[in-house]
Amino acid sequence: MSSHSSRTDPRFQDAAPDVRLRRWTDVDLALLHAINTPEMTEYLVAAETGAQLAHRHERYLRGWDVGMPRMFAVVDAAGRSLGSIGWWESSWESGECYELGWSVLPEAQGRGVATRAVALVLSDIAACGDGRDVMACPSVDNEASNALCRTAGFSLATTLEEEFRGERLTLNVWVLPRS
Repeated sequence: MSSHSSRTDPRFQDAAPDVRLRRWTDVDLALLHAINTPEMTEYLVAAETGAQLAHRHERYLRGWDVGMPRMFAVVDAAGRSLGSIGWWESSWESGECYELGWSVLPEAQGRGVATRAVALVLSDIAACGDGRDVMACPSVDNEASNALCRTAGFSLATTLEEEFRGERLTLNVWVLPRS
């Protein structure tokens, strides 16, 4: 998950864009490359290689056929990419759950895009999931993503260390009970 202080793009200065979710498709490989920059992966250790991105893109495409992950491009009314969001099966101390992750492109940050996208994907989870709790695990240092978890109604359950891309990350575990 990534969110930084907002750099304002002229397209988004007047109001938050009309945020929509679109099923992940082949055209979204370019979006995956756009969110794989040092700035966007600041809280995720490091950017991925081209081969790793291609593998992840294929997993996102196949997820729709096999049920998980359910990845979306976050787009505005004109279909311009603003970021990505998705959910997948996971587990935690409380058992099986769904995990939620998102990224918003720098030029769209600070405009309510992530807040709206999380609300939309929580509706998708309610419609397509099986009532499991939902969790999100932003870095303890990612103030914007932690604030979004609070805003979306998640409760901070704990902090933990996890290995990710070969390095240790300290994460906040936010939980939203669904049942």
